[in-house]
Amino acid sequence: MFVTAVPRRSVQMQIEPRRWPGRVVPATDADVATAVESLVIRASWPDANRHWVRRTLEPWFAAGWSVDALLAAIDTRPDGTSQGRPRSRDQVAHEFLRARLRTWTADGVLADPPLRGMTLGEWFRVNRRNALLNTPRRSRALGSEGERARAASRALAHRRDPVERSREKGRRRQESLDSLLVPGVEAPTFADSWRLVAELVPVQRVCSACGHVRKEAPQPAAHRVA
Repeated sequence: MFVTAVPRRSVQMQIEPRRWPGRVVPATDADVATAVESLVIRASWPDANRHWVRRTLEPWFAAGWSVDALLAAIDTRPDGTSQGRPRSRDQVAHEFLRARLRTWTADGVLADPPLRGMTLGEWFRVNRRNALLNTPRRSRALGSEGERARAASRALAHRRDPVERSREKGRRRQESLDSLLVPGVEAPTFADSWRLVAELVPVQRVCSACGHVRKEAPQPAAHRVA
């Protein structure tokens, strides 16, 4: 039994001209056709002859130029000055394009593009990486404590009065302190606190060199003379 190997066809990415990445340098014939149509659309040249525009741009694409670089060259010269007024209705699109690009040639050699280009594969990897970085992460489910905290936070969210929020915060703090009390034992009062302070704080010495507390000597009882 013989098995005939079927050659795999290369799968090409089809991109609409309006969505063609401006920094991508077209490599295949299909890419060049899409890039030409993208430039014509972005330049607002609906009457342009696509065949002659392509014949004009093929050497530039082969030299590493992209649609964004070509549009920048149409508007400015290599020194950054303006190329002048836009194309008029009386000018043929590909002739106007050839005249503008002539300033970017010297002795038949094409200048370097004003904008760095990239391959379609590089563009795809960059966009896929950016998509992964910007994808929102899935949040973990909250536990019982988190659910109660979120519910309490949402209940207080509508209270915009700072006095009311402060009172609510004090009430919750008092409830937390009351939960620490031993059942059946009353909460201590301020009088209890002062009494505890009086018992713990020692009596101040009379002087630092005495070493003991001065005590009043008992007075002898007075004897009455009959």
